[in-house]
Amino acid sequence: MLDADNATISLTGDLRRDLRSATGPAHRRLDEMVEGLDVATSRGLGIFLQASGAALDVLSPSLAQVSLPPIQPLQVAIARDLGVLGLRPIPPIGRVSVLSDDAALGAYYVIAGSRLGAQVLRRHHAASPDDRVRGADAYLTAPTGLGMWKAFIYRLVEVDSEISHAAVLNGAHHTFEVFFKAFKATLLTEGTGQ
Repeated sequence: MLDADNATISLTGDLRRDLRSATGPAHRRLDEMVEGLDVATSRGLGIFLQASGAALDVLSPSLAQVSLPPIQPLQVAIARDLGVLGLRPIPPIGRVSVLSDDAALGAYYVIAGSRLGAQVLRRHHAASPDDRVRGADAYLTAPTGLGMWKAFIYRLVEVDSEISHAAVLNGAHHTFEVFFKAFKATLLTEGTGQ
């Protein structure tokens, strides 16, 4: 049993299914935060990129230890897009996360899943009437989504019996919390010249 957002979740032993069930409330909460932004505008896209970049900065050391496609190209794409929009990254949102290998798999689950979700944002972003906004497209068009997800699923199946399911689930929950903190910090720094 795992208590997540005051809901008790029965674990099945199928890690992929358990990840989806256990993180469902957090996933919906993050989706609502992102859906509340209009990525076809400079403001909405800027908040999305700054928050995503801040979260990846905190998580990157742990994700670097997982033998899966790296997230550094995503960080480079975010930096490029912020430059196009004339924005800077927000100040650090906290200490760098150093997760166990198993917990880092949970973090990677969240990142790889978010890349699949970026496909929906990409269509909305591409319809922007603002040339500069449309030009800040490196992150949303980065060709890592499906590749990251497939690599993650393959790795999960490959090591399933050798890993701590609880650690993977905790890593996923930790990652959602990092993203929530990053979005909150980005909204708080909005208008401060950051």
